[in-house]
Amino acid sequence: MRLVYVALGWTAGILLAANQSTGSNLKIAIWLGLILLAVGAAVLLWHEKHLRWGVIALVAFTLGGLRIAVVPTRSDLAQFNHTGGLTLEGTVVREPDKRDTQTQIIVAADQVTRAGSTGDTSGLVLVRAPRRTDVQIGDRVAVTGLLVAPAEFDTFSYADYLARSGVFSVMRNAAVEVLDHDLARSGLSGLKAQAAQFINRSLPEPQAGLLSGILLGSEHGIAPEVSDAFSRVGASHIIAISGFNMVILSGVIMGMLKRLRVPLLLAALLGILMISLYTLFVGANPAVVRAAVMSSLLVIAALVRRRAFVPASLAFTALLLSLLDPTVLWDVSFQLSFFATLGLALYADPLARYLDALLRHLFPRDWAAPLGGFLAEPLVITLAVQITTLPLIALYFNRLSLVAVVTNLLIVPAQAAILILGILATLSAFVVPGFAQILYWYDLVLLSWTTAIVRALARLPFADVAFYVDPRLVLAYFILLIGVALMQATQPTWVLHLGRFIRQRTVRSMTVFASFATLLLIGGVYFSRPDGKLHVWMLDMGQSNAALIQTPRGAHLLVDGGRYPSRLLTALGDRLPFNDSQIDVLAITQPDENDYGALSAVLSRYTAGIVLTNGQPNLSPAYLDLQAQLAGSEIIAVSAGYSLTLDDGVFVDILNPTAPPDIDSSLDDSALVLRIRYGEMSFLFTGDLSLRGQQALLVAGQWPLADVLQIPQHSGIRALDPGFLAAVQPQMALLQADPAALRGGPDADTLALLGSTPLFRTDQQGTIHVWTDGKALWAEPGN
Repeated sequence: MRLVYVALGWTAGILLAANQSTGSNLKIAIWLGLILLAVGAAVLLWHEKHLRWGVIALVAFTLGGLRIAVVPTRSDLAQFNHTGGLTLEGTVVREPDKRDTQTQIIVAADQVTRAGSTGDTSGLVLVRAPRRTDVQIGDRVAVTGLLVAPAEFDTFSYADYLARSGVFSVMRNAAVEVLDHDLARSGLSGLKAQAAQFINRSLPEPQAGLLSGILLGSEHGIAPEVSDAFSRVGASHIIAISGFNMVILSGVIMGMLKRLRVPLLLAALLGILMISLYTLFVGANPAVVRAAVMSSLLVIAALVRRRAFVPASLAFTALLLSLLDPTVLWDVSFQLSFFATLGLALYADPLARYLDALLRHLFPRDWAAPLGGFLAEPLVITLAVQITTLPLIALYFNRLSLVAVVTNLLIVPAQAAILILGILATLSAFVVPGFAQILYWYDLVLLSWTTAIVRALARLPFADVAFYVDPRLVLAYFILLIGVALMQATQPTWVLHLGRFIRQRTVRSMTVFASFATLLLIGGVYFSRPDGKLHVWMLDMGQSNAALIQTPRGAHLLVDGGRYPSRLLTALGDRLPFNDSQIDVLAITQPDENDYGALSAVLSRYTAGIVLTNGQPNLSPAYLDLQAQLAGSEIIAVSAGYSLTLDDGVFVDILNPTAPPDIDSSLDDSALVLRIRYGEMSFLFTGDLSLRGQQALLVAGQWPLADVLQIPQHSGIRALDPGFLAAVQPQMALLQADPAALRGGPDADTLALLGSTPLFRTDQQGTIHVWTDGKALWAEPGN
């Protein structure tokens, strides 16, 4: 309890000092003076025992104010913002954040070269480099580009957000050169990367991205639509390393050590060591460190054989983390973790008792006990956490999920098994890959259950609602909440429930699960069989080309892939059987990274049989790397007149280029144009074929008649030649576009050329699914 008073005083001092508008030096002087006064008061009043902890809290208040006062508000490096091109040398201090279109790197700069002059400097810089940039934490690098200040937006200050991490400068489109490697740190990063590779090779998307988020803390393989679905249903805590994951890990470790009859002190030390190693392995970002600290405190509480006073543990955590970095108090992740744990401490036991009483009232005793044990973890924990975190979610995100309780009730029971199976499978992959694949497939059942439930509930129109709340009401709520916490010292039961759940898993229940999972996997294979129809999906990849075709007997053709790897992998994982890792025909319409950029990630998980290209040379590093990945495939450079016949009556005709292009030829004039024919129906894929290319195709005598037309060049200005459209005579038109495209959206005049032809658009309807039996056409948007 006393530690809570100290933490409250310390936190109040930080918050008050942060809102002072005085200059930095004056602020420091003021708080130094207040410290002297507080220490003097403590000396004078120390003999009054009932006031002793009050004056200690007062001293903590002044120390907290001084701590935030000495936090720098600008780095030495920031003086070079907006001063032109320069080169910085420094060390990568955080794990690189590899996203769909770029890699973000935090570099601690110590040297700057500008206008031929080199000097010392200091400060952190956020470097945005091409996605292919290969750097590791600990590397010494040289980065070249323009240094700018972080942006300020209408409702969000990116500058303040980065400042809380000590970053006051951003370098966009930087060129990065690795000068030296930190072998120890890069070795750890390499192990993590290898583990991610095992997961990616063994599971389809979005299940692979979900397991990487749960197990490795890597959320960037999760497609935006999947992440949004988890947010809508209030299950975002599932897809990242959090206190939830850490508690499962610590529970498993301690339970295993207890069964091995390891002495309690040694078990606690081993448990904390393994949690620490796991924290380092997944990157040791602030959110993971906070989760590790809390889990370690729970392990220590078990060691001392007393009821864990969670408010005191939280107070210690807040003191420790804010001593290292006082700006953590403004971190939304920290606030959510803090109050979620407090909610467990305050409400888990009472809610569990109310639940047991209700079940005993509604059901016979023989049913009530096991039903209560099953519902305790998902329902009680979810409700307890929601009580303390919903106000923060409403405050920061202006939305509330109305299905959060139901969602968590359905998916939380599976999460412990997902984590345990994922760890066992990944460890096995280093030694026995074949056995690891079996474990991954069993994990696939639980991961698929999780994603299916989340996606189904996220589609409900009432899944979440807009909700705005006055910040003063939220503040009043938490003042009341903390007041309640100060009067209670209850031990949270969720760790004990989880430990009992794991201990009670018998060989019989594991066998039942394995049998059931095997049946589901067999059923998945059965129901994913081809249905004798030709299916075409125009994938929603923004302002990029990407189409997936499934033939009547189940062969798969991929035309381009866009530039968003996680979105493309999720689209493929949703539509290909989980045990199918073959793209039978891959068509690359032109060497434009905007259309093939995501294929590198696809080829790391799927093998390509035949690869069709227009044969145009290109010396860009990305295209050369892609060609190296395709070295084991049969690459065919094709032009007009080439035809590929599949064994199920599907024909692939090439209509463009009319002649093999050279390296200087226009990319859009020479774009590969494919016509897919099945029965009486045909689809024309035009990609980025230019107006001049369309006219040249007609002049060359090609006949582009087709029932379904992909509008070329995303229907931009002068994208469609009227003569070309008249020659195609489409029954249906498909448009791939991005509503936020920098190169301009669909042109009204171009779309007007279509007249009454039915038009389906990915920018308005999402992925478009068209299928045919060879005689009739069906189309369904958003599928």
